[in-house]
Amino acid sequence: MSPIFSVGLVSTPVSAESQTVDFTPGEVVMVLTMPIFNGSGNSSDAEQAPHLVELHTATWCTPCRSAEDEVDELDSWWPDVRTISLHPSLDSPDELATSVSSEVYEKYNLSGYPSIIVDGHWTLLGDKQATDLQPLLANLSEDNLPRQGSTNLGFSWQMAGENFTLNWNLTSQIEVYVDFLISQDGVEWPGTSQTLDNVVRSGLTNLTGESEQSFSLNQSGSGNLTLNAIVRVSGDVKLVGGSEIPLFTDLPDTWSEPESVRSLSPKFIAAFSVIIFLLALIPMRHTVPVLFRKHQPIGGQEQISNQELGDKSAVDEQE
Repeated sequence: MSPIFSVGLVSTPVSAESQTVDFTPGEVVMVLTMPIFNGSGNSSDAEQAPHLVELHTATWCTPCRSAEDEVDELDSWWPDVRTISLHPSLDSPDELATSVSSEVYEKYNLSGYPSIIVDGHWTLLGDKQATDLQPLLANLSEDNLPRQGSTNLGFSWQMAGENFTLNWNLTSQIEVYVDFLISQDGVEWPGTSQTLDNVVRSGLTNLTGESEQSFSLNQSGSGNLTLNAIVRVSGDVKLVGGSEIPLFTDLPDTWSEPESVRSLSPKFIAAFSVIIFLLALIPMRHTVPVLFRKHQPIGGQEQISNQELGDKSAVDEQE
């Protein structure tokens, strides 16, 4: 168990105004973000984001590239929207996969990559539906913003090397929980020369009440780190489709090794080679002797032919 370190009193809570709205399980009611570094900080310096876009992806998922491009465009189109990239695929060669990402994926009861979740309520599945991300955000009115309910969250943090300690206090008139997700920019994509931004590296999920906890910070490189505090409504999540584009194909939920790179056993390779060799000998049984038959030089062949003709003429004269 990770040791607990005291970080002092929790800072002044950040509030979300009360509204007469219906809440659905999983819905995001508050998003707070702030940069982190070696040292300490608290929620008084955090910024509130208008929307949260969560992209569930995997490095091995080819269709995810289109969805990643759609999410990346938000940085220039609406930079205030908070985007995070979660890699939940633990049982795969995705070196960026984390257990905290998997916990969020399972909480949403998702089943495929890429999956885009907006404000914990709207879902866009697959690379084709991802093109509706910007229209969906543009159509969300102020009544749909995820700052709803009388919810108070205060927190402070301390970071020393790879050890990160959180102290939080969450109160609300409705049942909610908070996820603290640490994302990183400039994360190296293993095996390539590319880097990825907003990749979730560590964190804690399903926290309530008031407490303190420490965990190991999983990071790679020196890219900027961001603490994302996400308050969600408790209960079994039921997402709503945010696109009218039909989903024609099944989404890849698990990784399978491509056939072109699957390894073959040495015995199979040896047996297969013998079979190919034997099959190749069948059409070559007449041509192989011809290929290796000794040939006389052209001049010698002409002398032999002339001599044969002369012998034949002599026989004819005698007759």
